[in-house]
Amino acid sequence: MSYYYDAAACFLGEDYIEKAYEVKNALKKYKLKCRQAHAPIECYYLMAQDNTSPEYVRLKRAIESAGIIGIEHIVIVGIEVPAPHASYLNINYNYDFYKSLEPLCKQYGVIIAVENLRKSFTYPDLMNEIIRKLDSPWFKVLVDVGHTWVRADMQPGEYIRGLDPNVICGLHVHDTHGIRKGVDEHLLPWMAEIDFDDLMKALKEVGYDGDVTLEIRPFIEKYASKGLLEPALKFAEAVGRKLVSMY
Repeated sequence: MSYYYDAAACFLGEDYIEKAYEVKNALKKYKLKCRQAHAPIECYYLMAQDNTSPEYVRLKRAIESAGIIGIEHIVIVGIEVPAPHASYLNINYNYDFYKSLEPLCKQYGVIIAVENLRKSFTYPDLMNEIIRKLDSPWFKVLVDVGHTWVRADMQPGEYIRGLDPNVICGLHVHDTHGIRKGVDEHLLPWMAEIDFDDLMKALKEVGYDGDVTLEIRPFIEKYASKGLLEPALKFAEAVGRKLVSMY
């Protein structure tokens, strides 16, 4: 477990229940609140949605762990349906996938935040469609601002304006050079091509009142490898707080 200012990053293995309680107790000790978790992303088309699938079991454990810790939202990415079936199976397949997890959400009090990672929800109309079809308070939207640019060639402000504003519960914020470079770089804001002025304007327009999470692991690892972890974290904090101040 690592603490990064206003958040806690928790890595849970096979002894996940014990580790979850360790994290819960540490958060209590240091008077911290962890509002968001990220489930494993190794989900795939035709994956068994029961205990015979290790990947599905890890998803279930992640939801349970989040509930133990007291985390409000858990990010779970959609499953990409391959061609030629994508056009007519995408929404229905993901509907069945997410609905299979809803009983656990109710049991542990954790809301699933659907992230725009895969082609399933590249554009806001597709994201709106799956959330409308799920029709449940246990499903909301996590917008990764880099993914809108690198996967959809759409600035995040435009993506956010296209969503139902009532369903956005979180943001993953980082910078990238977009679809032409084709790399999900996870750089610190203002290092590449994302229009953060327009992003903050869009958030204000829709009345966003959720979390802002800097997702910049490559940036942190680069400077940590040079013995500059602490100044890199302090600079990242300053950038993050500058961004929030623009709201």
